[in-house]
Amino acid sequence: MLKGKVIITTQPADQAEEMLMLLSEKGATAYNLPMIETKTIKIPGEEFRQLIQPGKYDLLVFTSRKGVRGFFENLSSLQGNHNLPPDLKIAVVGHATGTELEKYGYEPAIMNPGTDGKDLAEYISENISGTGNKILLALGNKAPDFLEATLSEAANVKRINVYKTIPLSVVDEEIAKLVKNKKADMCIFTSPSGFYAFLDVFHNANSLLLAAIGNTTAHAIRECGYEVAVTAPYPSGQSLLKAIEDYFSKK
Repeated sequence: MLKGKVIITTQPADQAEEMLMLLSEKGATAYNLPMIETKTIKIPGEEFRQLIQPGKYDLLVFTSRKGVRGFFENLSSLQGNHNLPPDLKIAVVGHATGTELEKYGYEPAIMNPGTDGKDLAEYISENISGTGNKILLALGNKAPDFLEATLSEAANVKRINVYKTIPLSVVDEEIAKLVKNKKADMCIFTSPSGFYAFLDVFHNANSLLLAAIGNTTAHAIRECGYEVAVTAPYPSGQSLLKAIEDYFSKK
């Protein structure tokens, strides 16, 4: 249980509800301090139309809920529905991404074969005969290029950026005081961009216990010179919550 713990997550405002609920149910005092926001990138209609032609791609890959939303907002804007070519398979990283995809009427053919995008890239590369070698990646503008680079060794890969990440320079002052005054027991980060924006606002993360939702975010934090107390084994809120509980139970 997390009774008495003050835990701050730093997710975009429209994505924090689940994590706040999970933490609160375990007795924590949970706050969200958004460090970034995301907005869909509008892709020109004719360009997008070419991307979804039957036979153009064998596999569509999403690594986040934001990517799913950005892609289908473009699709809906173009044709007024969410219909994709029937032979197009979809791969996702994380159960949250898969759940977001289901909202648009699709089940992923490949979901979470491992813990992050690198594991997904390895899985697809090793099973290219089953997935097809024409791959479309729907990502954010600040997503790293390792997925594209790895898959390009075995397939024809096209990357499109369907959302952009915008750092927030103005944050909630009362919650920020908890960070500045070292009153938070732990801060949660769910993307490298969120952590970079945090450093821009607070200048350092000294004396804070940091938790990351996956290996990509944990790696980014370490690259900035900070330790990661908790890394979720799988990129989901439930997995992160369990890892946080395990951490505090040993203290």
